[in-house]
Amino acid sequence: MVCISALYLAVSALLSFTDIVFRAWADVLGQMMTAVFTPIMILVLALAFLYRSERIRQVVKTVCIVAAVIVCGVYVCLAMFLIMLGSQEERRLTRHLLVTDESFLSKRDPVYYRPTGFLFKRPTKITPKDQAEYLEEKYQRPFGVLGQDGFDGIVYDLELPEVKVSVWLSGMSLADNYVEELTIAELLKVYSGVDMERGYHTVEVNGCEYLCLEASGYDDIPALSGDIVCLMAGVMSGGFSRSGDAAEIYQEYRGAVYFSFGAEVGYTESVSFGGKNSEWPVDVEAVVRTAYRKYGDDGSVENQGLYSNTEESSAEGTVPEPAPETELESGTDYREEAAKAVYDAILAEQGFSYEVNYNAKGNLYIDLGSKTSEEDGKTYSYRLVYDRTSENGACELLVLYRSLEGSDNETIVDMYAVETATGKVVASGRKAWSDVGTKEYREMTGE
Repeated sequence: MVCISALYLAVSALLSFTDIVFRAWADVLGQMMTAVFTPIMILVLALAFLYRSERIRQVVKTVCIVAAVIVCGVYVCLAMFLIMLGSQEERRLTRHLLVTDESFLSKRDPVYYRPTGFLFKRPTKITPKDQAEYLEEKYQRPFGVLGQDGFDGIVYDLELPEVKVSVWLSGMSLADNYVEELTIAELLKVYSGVDMERGYHTVEVNGCEYLCLEASGYDDIPALSGDIVCLMAGVMSGGFSRSGDAAEIYQEYRGAVYFSFGAEVGYTESVSFGGKNSEWPVDVEAVVRTAYRKYGDDGSVENQGLYSNTEESSAEGTVPEPAPETELESGTDYREEAAKAVYDAILAEQGFSYEVNYNAKGNLYIDLGSKTSEEDGKTYSYRLVYDRTSENGACELLVLYRSLEGSDNETIVDMYAVETATGKVVASGRKAWSDVGTKEYREMTGE
């Protein structure tokens, strides 16, 4: 113990004359050995010698041992506290690059080092080559560095040279926008491959760029949804990429397609695809309709028919006018009466709460609270939204949505019809706008 501690102190003294320092773990271990373990072992030997001595009385031995243990315990706690307080957090970014947090008692930024041997490290600066190495280790793909024509330092995918990547330090880790840049490149390839005519532009979200499709309005929702599905399916299959294994990236990482309503307002939402726990296919049309409804909630859409099914529009392709927002003689909104009928007949026994709300356009929805799914253990938020009057005028139609708590993407759980004359409630079994529903639902609504 004494020899190792002496060696640590000697090496530390020599390193002070160079730019080489101990690795964080080696420095902490050396300090613990020198300041804690060695003194404890020396004390143990001294106490053992004291205890075995026959010339010293037993009472004196006991008092000395108890006092030594108390003093040693206090010393060890204090020494370990000071060592841990002064230790530096060190992480390995790549095989040849370390980062250390040296902000203790200072305002220094994290410092980069290169490992030197097993115990030491040398200060350095991060280079584009380090960034390329980080990307190769993370994505298991080859990356290069442009070093000509004034583009020195730009990292790119060797198999997809048009994909330029930025790498930056985020906390004590490196972060990058490779998946976002790859997604734009892959989406544009699919876009060109299928000769899509829809307009698009790029949007910047949290410092990363995404492809954003442009929608003309409510009537464009089915076509927009189809275009989004086409792009996502093309990227996931890798059919238009010069590098077929690029699609493997989306088995672990998530891509996104953005879409917008209204060029002046610039309202955008997105549909994600890929990832380890992705559910495919996504009900894209439900996501788009939800986004359009929220767009209307913000006062950005003049059209009031936010919840109507485009496939159920008139032959001329126009959206049916919403039913006039009249109230019954009792003072209760007829839409609220229909929603209450659905709640009392079906939802109350399922443990949902009931809170009436109206958006900025006066459209009714009922906040049903949150529930934890028995299937996947996740918590979902539910709401019942008034849709419209049925085509035969005999029923009020409502839609039950749910969304993962903390997410804006809603999916349809079911659609209900409430017969105005009798108050009878029928569940349609529809979980998408394209579903036709049960026979009883179709007969009662005339759809």
